[in-house]
Amino acid sequence: MTIAAGLIVSRFVHYLALSVLLGGAFFPFYGFAAPRADLRRAVWLRAMLLGAASLTWLSGITWFVFTTAGMSGRLSGVTDPAILSTMIRQTDFGRVWVLRLLLATGLVLLLLPRHVTAWRTFAALLGSLVLLASIALTGHAGSDESSAGLRHLIADAFHLVAAGIWVGALVVLALLVIISVRQFRDDDLRILHFALSRFSGIGPAIVAVLVLTGIINPGFFSSGLNTAYTQVLLVKLVLFVGMLLLAVVNRRLTPRLSETLGSTNGLKIAVGALRTSLLTETALAVLVLVAVAWLGTLSPLGAE
Repeated sequence: MTIAAGLIVSRFVHYLALSVLLGGAFFPFYGFAAPRADLRRAVWLRAMLLGAASLTWLSGITWFVFTTAGMSGRLSGVTDPAILSTMIRQTDFGRVWVLRLLLATGLVLLLLPRHVTAWRTFAALLGSLVLLASIALTGHAGSDESSAGLRHLIADAFHLVAAGIWVGALVVLALLVIISVRQFRDDDLRILHFALSRFSGIGPAIVAVLVLTGIINPGFFSSGLNTAYTQVLLVKLVLFVGMLLLAVVNRRLTPRLSETLGSTNGLKIAVGALRTSLLTETALAVLVLVAVAWLGTLSPLGAE
């Protein structure tokens, strides 16, 4: 694996793991009718949060390793004390990354106990939010000290958090619909319906944040259409539009699920349609994260 490929993979895994962590920690606050009681029964949520936190920590380390290798020009540079010292002490990326890895370690330790309590979930929510938003400090906007750079930095931070909430929610909802399809228990179906209904309420706000902060991003307007950055950005936008269309489909399928609850007539069809729509939207979200990871290795000005 080349250094560039390793960096893209590390970034992608980090984005995905953090999104699942943020979306999973946020889920009980809108997806459970009785958060405290439902948290005690949601064994799957604890496993998801701990797994996502552990993967966030591991991918954070590999991201640091490949970034250091990229700056030194060789992968073995990671073991050079002088290069490591320069990276950590003299670069914004290194200083930010040390703090991020410490926070990620704290989240893993926080989620180790067998039972996920409300306060642990809230702490994981805050921690993952900070971790996602702080990635903006290491991007193109983070290196711009002008007032425009500050606006872009704030926009990037909000963009990352909003995307993380959406992608993370999709993963949780996709898991719930898979569980529902396998077992068809009334409790699982009612939780799925409740969560879909509640997420539909906050979905438009998330989309609005993504659109507004995306417009502020200077990359699209400062690059020609023939640059790699703009081409990947266009692919990302097409995938985003696809997610929006599927989100509209999900909003229409949710009432159909409500109508079939408590009866066998049409229930399997309604849940099956939701499964197809949610899994497809989740797949598009994963591809969006691949594009985001790739964009982070490219320059908006066209120089690769």
